[in-house]
Amino acid sequence: MGFIQAFKGALSGSFANQWLEYMVPPATLTDHVALARAIPNKAAGSENNDGEENAGVISDGSRFLVPEGACLVVLENGAITAVIGEPGGYEYHAQNIPEAKSFFGGDGFFSSTFGQSWNQFKFGGQPGNQQVAFYVNLKNMGGFRYGTQNPIRYKDANYNNAMLAVTSNGTYSLQIVDPILFIKNFVPVDVVSGQGRSSFSLDATDDGSNQDMLFSGFVGSLATALSAYTKGGKSIDDVQGGTVEFAQAVDEAVEANYQWGTKFGLKIASVEPRGLDWDQPSIDLINKFTTGMLMQGSVGQAYSQTQIAEGLNAAGQNGGAASMFGVGMAANMTGMGNAFAGPAGQNPVAGAQPTQPAQPEQPAQPAADPNAGATPAAE
Repeated sequence: MGFIQAFKGALSGSFANQWLEYMVPPATLTDHVALARAIPNKAAGSENNDGEENAGVISDGSRFLVPEGACLVVLENGAITAVIGEPGGYEYHAQNIPEAKSFFGGDGFFSSTFGQSWNQFKFGGQPGNQQVAFYVNLKNMGGFRYGTQNPIRYKDANYNNAMLAVTSNGTYSLQIVDPILFIKNFVPVDVVSGQGRSSFSLDATDDGSNQDMLFSGFVGSLATALSAYTKGGKSIDDVQGGTVEFAQAVDEAVEANYQWGTKFGLKIASVEPRGLDWDQPSIDLINKFTTGMLMQGSVGQAYSQTQIAEGLNAAGQNGGAASMFGVGMAANMTGMGNAFAGPAGQNPVAGAQPTQPAQPEQPAQPAADPNAGATPAAE
């Protein structure tokens, strides 16, 4: 029991004449639709396959086309019986043919990832019930919106690990890197059983639980991602361009906090913020920090230098002896006291009177002439 690979890649002209009927993904396997039942190629343009009876049901001799960006998974009552991740054409045979295989990993980015999952969850016996074939969307599924109602706080390494707060909104994209984990732990039971819906979307579940989980996990990891991102010397201004580095930081934070990859086979592929703004207290703190750095390059004294400068400015505006005393005190605090000090190496003692220099001796006056006339009294 298993699949035989008829050819690799896209359906060639020689096989097109022989394969008049084969199973393909439906047209709905786009955007946020992560999984859908296989349908005949003649009905590939149908918008709604929920009403089709036996949609995705396979039998001996069924043929499948696996395109780029998709993975074929065969399920029986929720158990995985076959996985094909390599693009090409395949034929299903119920007999125990030696060359028939149940798993084709291919050379894609996910081959080493879900190969381990296949060995863990594969169906071990001969299928006794009907099997249903699904296609899993492996492309980037973008357009998932997010927004922070309240500012989120993070430590910014560019400002001496100051605790800042930002508000953000934008979109992000998801990618399925392990379809086996995704089906086993994320897709609802009524879908994988083959008895319910024929497709599954990440943002349009019945109760909205999956959508809420994705939103909460993404927003809840932004603070950790921003702190890690700024440790490399990058500013949050660089995030506005939707850099790959920031998407990796978010994905690592989500994995550390919620294990999307190891539990559900999901990863953050890209992040495109449309707005990422500090709140007003954070802006005020950054302005003071920047001003302090311009006055003196020491990070430890940046804030105090700014506060002293503001005090000097206020003192100059108030005027009077008290303000001049405050200027002198501030000058001594900031190392500018030399302007008020005495000669180099000397510091005046507070409250002491300065010593008057010695007066030079006056020359002796000559004796008065007795014959001189009387000097009039000084006025």
